[in-house]
Amino acid sequence: MTIASHRLFALFFCTLLLAGSAQAAPAITDPVKAGYDLAVRMDQVDTSQDSYSEAVMSINRGGKVLTRSFKTYSKHFGKDGKDEYSLIVFDRPADVNGTKYLVWSYRGLEQDDDMWVYLPAESLVRRISGSSKFASFMRSDLSNEDIQNLDDVDEYDYLLQGEENVDGIDCYILERTPKKGKETQYSRQVQWVRKDTLLRLRADYYDKKDRLVKKLFFSRQEKIDGIWTVTQMRVERPREGSFTVIDWSNLRYDVGLSDAYFEHSALQR
Repeated sequence: MTIASHRLFALFFCTLLLAGSAQAAPAITDPVKAGYDLAVRMDQVDTSQDSYSEAVMSINRGGKVLTRSFKTYSKHFGKDGKDEYSLIVFDRPADVNGTKYLVWSYRGLEQDDDMWVYLPAESLVRRISGSSKFASFMRSDLSNEDIQNLDDVDEYDYLLQGEENVDGIDCYILERTPKKGKETQYSRQVQWVRKDTLLRLRADYYDKKDRLVKKLFFSRQEKIDGIWTVTQMRVERPREGSFTVIDWSNLRYDVGLSDAYFEHSALQR
């Protein structure tokens, strides 16, 4: 994962954290414009400068459960404050203690995001790029791409497909497809966006052959420091029969994080 900060999981990782107040339903006379306008509203509600959280990730595969815990940090940077740093630091179990993921996410398609992982057992920092971004994140049902916490609204095309009540919650149904030049393993995503908070309630991810490969459920949502926030997420891969659950706790916004947390040289400290 708001990856990485809590937002890392949240984009999925950013988009996950964000929230807003109840809004009037956009007109569907122009579903393309209405979809884009909804995405902008979802994006604009984040007013925090940085965040901190703690999390437990439970990976369920073949009847076995693997549990990992970590801390996440994130901070906006850049001249307009739209880019974002994210850092994930694992502390349990012992074999992953000290493993760190650092992400520098940039708005727009002009500059690729930067991602590194520090492996303490090897005292080695590795850059994650190309197809490595599509590999599993710490053996979970998330990929390294999924924990990149920043999704630029303008990197996608949108279509508001309609509205649906899901378990008593009114939602917009929003489809987004990556624009040419966007490096991703997904051909499209269909999101159920809560009308009352503008948080995603569910999202389906499709691969390049338009096969459903991942389902996300944002089951627990809380208001923290005035911001509606996802505090539990379940990721399912139907074809593999596996799933991962992430529970966040002790989440705080605007804690005053220093840029020094996110320096490349800090990974080996």
